[in-house]
Amino acid sequence: MEFQVLGPLQAVQRGQPAYLPTGRKPRLALAVLLSRLGRPVAMDTLVEALWADQPPASARRNVHQYISQLRGALGAERVQNAGDGYTVPSAELLDADRFDQLSAAAAAALDGGDVEAAARDWRAALDLWRGPAYAEFTGWPPLADEATRLDQLRLAAYEGWAEAELALGRHRQLAATLEALVAEQPFREFFRCCLMLARYRSGRRAEALELFRETRTLLRDELGLEPGPHLRALHEAILRDDERLTLPGRYAFAPEPAPEADPVAVPRQLPVDVAGFTGRTQPLRELDRMLDTDATTGPARVAVITGSAGVGKSCLAVHWAHRVADQFPDGQLHVNLRGFDAGRPPSSPSQAVRGFLDALGVPSTRVPADLAEQAALYRSLLAGRRMLLVIDNARDADQVRPLLPGAPGCMVLVTSRNQLSGLVAAEGARPVSLMMFTAAEARQLITHRLGDTAVAREARAVRDLIARCGGLPLALAIVAARAATSPALPLAALAAELAEGRDNLDAFSGDDTATDLRAVFSWSYRQLSDGGARMFRLLGLHPGPDVSLAAAASTAGLTVRQARPLLAELTRAHLAVEHGPGRFLLHDLMRAYAAELVADHDPEPDRFLALRRAYDHYLHTANSATLMVYPHRHRIAILPCDEHVTPEVHADRDQAYAWFAAEHAVLLAVIRQAYELGCDGHTWQLAWTLITYFDRQGHWLDQAATQRVALDAALRSGDVTGQAHVYHGLGVSSTWLERYDEAQQHYDQAMSLFAEEDDAASQANTLLALTWLGERTSRYADAYGYAERAYQLHRATADRSGQAKALNTMGWFQSLLGDHAAAITACEEALALHQEVGDLAGQWETWDSLAHAHHHLGDHAKAVTGFSNALDLVRQTRDRYWEAFIADHLADAHLALGDRPTADGLWQDAVRIMEDLAHPDAERIRAKLAPPHTP
Repeated sequence: MEFQVLGPLQAVQRGQPAYLPTGRKPRLALAVLLSRLGRPVAMDTLVEALWADQPPASARRNVHQYISQLRGALGAERVQNAGDGYTVPSAELLDADRFDQLSAAAAAALDGGDVEAAARDWRAALDLWRGPAYAEFTGWPPLADEATRLDQLRLAAYEGWAEAELALGRHRQLAATLEALVAEQPFREFFRCCLMLARYRSGRRAEALELFRETRTLLRDELGLEPGPHLRALHEAILRDDERLTLPGRYAFAPEPAPEADPVAVPRQLPVDVAGFTGRTQPLRELDRMLDTDATTGPARVAVITGSAGVGKSCLAVHWAHRVADQFPDGQLHVNLRGFDAGRPPSSPSQAVRGFLDALGVPSTRVPADLAEQAALYRSLLAGRRMLLVIDNARDADQVRPLLPGAPGCMVLVTSRNQLSGLVAAEGARPVSLMMFTAAEARQLITHRLGDTAVAREARAVRDLIARCGGLPLALAIVAARAATSPALPLAALAAELAEGRDNLDAFSGDDTATDLRAVFSWSYRQLSDGGARMFRLLGLHPGPDVSLAAAASTAGLTVRQARPLLAELTRAHLAVEHGPGRFLLHDLMRAYAAELVADHDPEPDRFLALRRAYDHYLHTANSATLMVYPHRHRIAILPCDEHVTPEVHADRDQAYAWFAAEHAVLLAVIRQAYELGCDGHTWQLAWTLITYFDRQGHWLDQAATQRVALDAALRSGDVTGQAHVYHGLGVSSTWLERYDEAQQHYDQAMSLFAEEDDAASQANTLLALTWLGERTSRYADAYGYAERAYQLHRATADRSGQAKALNTMGWFQSLLGDHAAAITACEEALALHQEVGDLAGQWETWDSLAHAHHHLGDHAKAVTGFSNALDLVRQTRDRYWEAFIADHLADAHLALGDRPTADGLWQDAVRIMEDLAHPDAERIRAKLAPPHTP
């Protein structure tokens, strides 16, 4: 069997496609194993590869299942255990390995003069490709590096093949392929050289020269660069009709040897290494891997180290540069471009190039006046050398491009608070993004600065200090310096000072602007446009922990289209992090800085209106999402929405649930903040909109907590309607939490207040909630009476959906009371009404009731049908507790028919859900499972 990754993942056995699982996760697991063929892949690595930083609780169990699927399809010998992980043995065939072997053979043949064999082997290697490497997982981080490596090797193979074809005189046949390669890779100059030569040899001299002019315009406009020496040399040879262009064999695109430069001392410009450098194991490993790539071909290797202010970009670059300086014997260059310096303007590219030329010993009389000519001289001097360049504090890609070497052998480190995506896209730079320190890295830094004894003596204070700094290296360094220079000050006192000033940066200020957080942050803030600066300040009002694009737009009173470029500006400046698609995060200290700015620059009425817009956004989006999840839910009149707010619209139930899940923590924070600011209507109504989501997903503690805050708000404002609805919500959460006496009191309060308001519909809704409490306390007759009263109220208000709910509830309690025939009559009427109004939740509840009655009448086949219908419908509504509840019922019916395996499978599913919800019913259901078989 051969595995094929040069395109979509597939396997071939005896010339025929072999079966692979169709699910994305098992295929991704196989792809990760193949990308490390012959090497063990740890379980933690597989979990991270499959779920990034959000693995489910069942991640390891799921990986075992995926491996089982792969073994079933491929054979156990092809996916083997390896310690805590798995491996695909190196004995297995891989098309990428075959490609490497053919390419190596072709290169050796070309060097040995066998051009025909070289062309044949390269063609065979290229024919293995069916699309981009690991095509179905394009951009997925665990495979991105390997896919990029293979794609670059593919382009190198095309270069070798084109050179061999030209040497064999096949320029006419080659031209069309080269046209396509130039279009695909417009900045790869070797393809343009080959195409120029092919056109010239085909008698198309004018077109060859036109291609050079197009190339020069493209490079100048897009990259700010001139064509490289090989293109220029070929251009000059075509202009003079050099006879070597038409001679048989290989043509070297090399320029004439440059005049020898004046002897210069080897520059050693690196700043002093960082004392006691700690952490950054993974970024250092990423940079180390770049040294493993071939430095003799292609462009110079470029790494772009990005991150927010104070995260340690320059420290990492300088420390790594010192670690590997001996691998660059021709010297190290360093320049600070001052892209974010508050006191001085940024360095121009011309200033930086001139500084490099000085360091390389070029006399001032030989330095051209024009930047393009300076850059060309600079690149010529670096050609053939192994030099390390550290370009620090760049503002944008245009500042950097003239400083990039044009030939292989050199390594460039660029640091910036902006992402410099242009360098990544056009120059193939590798992004190295720095995040905050982990707790372990932060402790390591503090320990290095203060010593083991001090850290061990005040371990709790150290934990508090680390938490207050939020993992920001500069903040940690400031705190450590403060402690080191004030040995008489206990660390606990310093932690207390930080806790008291948690909403400002006073504890991180000082006389040195380089280590004053406000000053450091301000260097990025001052680079923003007016709109970007306002957006950043307003994010300081948001309670967090993160904010969506739509919520940020509403807070600012903008459309999503207007807000998107402003948030992109903040992420480029690393003032905000887009940690998920359309979701933005501010570091705690950055949020404190934004909060200071908004308090200083934006009047209080403007700040209040911005927050009201945010609350409108969440209230109206949550309300529409709730109605998408449960269209037949009891409704209330909610506060009107500001005209400058655009609530989010969800296309279906899945999108609504996804929104609730993404905003869960935010909604809790918004309710608390709205209450603290006195926005009582928003507080209780937003809490009310969340009841259904919390109910169905099992977040009953959050449901209870938000309802208690909502009650305080409704009482404070004297809103009787709000109080009534909140008491109802408290009754629901208390029932879930098995606080039945409290639940009864809350429902009684709600009924009394709804009666005062003469709100018959809400009274009926509360009576139906009381029936559930009656069931939990085994008061079935009382519960039936509540349902009957609710039915009468719903009939009086002509609410057919409410009548259906009440009829089903009446039938359910009739069945619990033993009158199963009457229950079937009531529930069949309820089911027809639910189907008429399209209430899915009502339908699964009623199917469950009908099946329960049939089951107790001994008609287990009808019970299985009814419970199966209920289970299908409840899964559509994604009500997790009730899914487990009905699975339990369906298992009982299957067991009554003698089908123990099906029953056990359903009970296992039910137990898993109950365990996820931490619900005590898990033990009751687990007790029904058959004991494990023992041989």
